[in-house]
Amino acid sequence: MIHKHFLLLYKGVPRGINQYEGVFQRTYLNIITRLITTPNTNSSEQVEFIKSATESSKSEPNWSNFKNNVLCKQGNLNEKNIDAVMLKTMVANKKFNAALSFANHLQLSNKELSIGAINSLLYLYYEYAKEYDLSEQDKAFILKTYTHLYEKYQVLDNATCERLLHALCAINEWRKCKKVLDDIQLTGTPTHSAYSTLIGTLFKNNKKAEAMKMIDISENNRRSLRDCAYDEWMKYIFRKYKDKKTVLKYLNELCTHISKNSTVVPRATANKLKESFESLNWNVQFTEIRKQSGQCKNCDLTLDCLRLSAEEFATLQQNVKDKLIVGSDLFLKTSPEELKKFMDLVENTGPYDIVLDALNVAYTAGKGGADERIRILTTVVNHFLQQKKKILLLGRKHMLNWKRGALVQLMKKTQYFFTENISQDDPYFITAAILSGPQTDIVSRDLLRGHRFLLRTDALRQLFQRWQWEHQWMVFPSTNRFRPIIQEPLKFTPIAQQHTNGWHLPYEAENTSLEYVNDGVPDVSSWLCITQKINNN
Repeated sequence: MIHKHFLLLYKGVPRGINQYEGVFQRTYLNIITRLITTPNTNSSEQVEFIKSATESSKSEPNWSNFKNNVLCKQGNLNEKNIDAVMLKTMVANKKFNAALSFANHLQLSNKELSIGAINSLLYLYYEYAKEYDLSEQDKAFILKTYTHLYEKYQVLDNATCERLLHALCAINEWRKCKKVLDDIQLTGTPTHSAYSTLIGTLFKNNKKAEAMKMIDISENNRRSLRDCAYDEWMKYIFRKYKDKKTVLKYLNELCTHISKNSTVVPRATANKLKESFESLNWNVQFTEIRKQSGQCKNCDLTLDCLRLSAEEFATLQQNVKDKLIVGSDLFLKTSPEELKKFMDLVENTGPYDIVLDALNVAYTAGKGGADERIRILTTVVNHFLQQKKKILLLGRKHMLNWKRGALVQLMKKTQYFFTENISQDDPYFITAAILSGPQTDIVSRDLLRGHRFLLRTDALRQLFQRWQWEHQWMVFPSTNRFRPIIQEPLKFTPIAQQHTNGWHLPYEAENTSLEYVNDGVPDVSSWLCITQKINNN
């Protein structure tokens, strides 16, 4: 529990330390929270005893004796944390009957429950409610706990807020959840699960308008929806509408949301979307998209390259300039004089066809020396010169010591700018490309995630990502060290797309990560192909 004294201590943590403002504060707060609420779980003998005893017991244990037996074992459980750990262990192993019995024992005892035990009880009721109906006594405990915690403490810690929010959702108390969500936002960002559980509860209670507002907030905080939110959204559609055309209209609305936010949905959601469209007599198949062409292997349709409109690019251009130069901590590692010199260069010598991150490309050589780095850089520059491209070469001044003669030859063929060695060159690189205009491509292996992070709204991050897919060339080593692989930008935009006869939507494959693979291209192996049957009524 974070009492007001801890809140005052937290407020003393400096803000604006770097581009990841807030990460330090959240880490700091989480450490404090864990110290207060999380028991040391290095107690395997005790935990194993709890597991085996609750699995083998056929009758309700004498919980006082049971706890004494646990405490006699070797481990770190003690009188202060044993209740919480016992509950967590039983819930984690789906031993709900034992957990409910122990919960009843704790509530009938006269002693005050620890915050750890309270959190574990809330966790129990949330997990139990996923499969069974809670008793009136269980519901009353959740409401009583909500009142008790806010009477005793001015502000709740994030861990308790998360547990309380989930438990309140289990009994459809969505209005109270908004208060809890506000408390989480005092010190950080609510989890994916917190947002999605509340959104699902709103749909479950037919509060679509409130759910849609919460979806916008969740997405803008980079908390894409979990399956539980999509599941309740689809259930709401089929519960509220019976006409097939109306159901289809609102399923399309859901898919449009997925596309708008460039979301890769969970596999469970993909399965439910498949079932939903099939129930309307549509063809739905799991498929792959060919990386080189963007063609669906199931229906042979080719996905579009969703190029930024003039208005979208102008918006991105203005915001990138503001956020990456004016609004960032760039001045901490460069000088106003250097920045002005750079901006003057771009204004006087642009626009460019190619902005090349020279240091990033040169280090494609890996552990190779300066000769090999210059050779790779020369190969890549010549590749674009042969296409009559106008190139801006961006590097750092220490590169001038590599092999000056060869580098001077490249400088004669290009526009160039070398930053001070302590400067941040990535903001220069991105700003030069975007200020140069919508025709300019970039060359770098950097996936630029940190720079998307600096764009504070989800809409801007999506514009930046689309621009990056459309314009980024990448360079990789090959078996022939003198001829690196030069990979073109994607010919299609790898997000959910609607076509005249249906949808293509990406989903998260099992046992894979949402992180990009090493060539910078999202996973194209897991897609849904949704097509309308001919003469479908």
